[in-house]
Amino acid sequence: MNLEIYLPVALLTMASTLMAWRQPRMHPAWHARLLILLIGATALTVLGMLAFVVMIAIGTLTAANATVLGRVLIGHGQVPAPVAGVVIVLLLIIGAGVIHAVARWHRDLRDAKALGTGVVADERPFAMAVPGRHGGVILSKGLLSMLSRRELEVVLRHEAAHIQYSHHLYLMAGTIATRIFPALIYPYRALCFAIERWADEQAAAAVGDRELTARTIARVALAQPARDAGGFPSLTGSHIARRVEALLGQSPPDNRITGPVLLSGAWMATGSAISPTLTHHASLLLVLL
Repeated sequence: MNLEIYLPVALLTMASTLMAWRQPRMHPAWHARLLILLIGATALTVLGMLAFVVMIAIGTLTAANATVLGRVLIGHGQVPAPVAGVVIVLLLIIGAGVIHAVARWHRDLRDAKALGTGVVADERPFAMAVPGRHGGVILSKGLLSMLSRRELEVVLRHEAAHIQYSHHLYLMAGTIATRIFPALIYPYRALCFAIERWADEQAAAAVGDRELTARTIARVALAQPARDAGGFPSLTGSHIARRVEALLGQSPPDNRITGPVLLSGAWMATGSAISPTLTHHASLLLVLL
């Protein structure tokens, strides 16, 4: 295979990892949007590359497509049958992983909605944002008993931000991307952190007290440090110490101008990286069909 076919995947993977490693000085809302754009583009490019390898391997020369397909095969070289077999197995594993992730998400959503919304009779202190028509914020009795009115407002504002900005869709898309390309796990963890920081900043702005927000998050985390939120965003979901430290510092910039500009630039850059590749693959598919 020609090495150029791997170039878009390599570039997008490096861009995703760099964005996760060197967080820019910007509002976490824009950081999360940039990360999910890069993560999604990388996963789509990986899928396209694997599908292209299989198409090259199983492509059949006929009188109608001999000229076009012949040029493609000459340019990329023949794919050995064992390599094609491995790629097909990988695609099957990816498909099974994606199906499993979606099924688990639906199961967790059903279980979460079965708890109801509002206050639930559970002595463990926790809060959860459940998306969907019958979703909402879930608070436990244990959490209510340990928090003051102002601290409870922080929790509600945090969870409401998760629902308002559809953070569950970010997490679901990121999870599917990691099933497609496990190398995206590090950017995905950065995405989880950015989403929680996003909700933290929304809560801090709503209550007008960053120190109170930091203290509330720390209290809930210490009371219930390890709780599986079932794939949904929750107050103690990611990197508590770093989030508290960030809240005790200065507010991040709003980036009302630079944020959209950066996101638009990243969109154009990723499009420039993957569009020629996907167009090339689609053209070959049309020839084979």
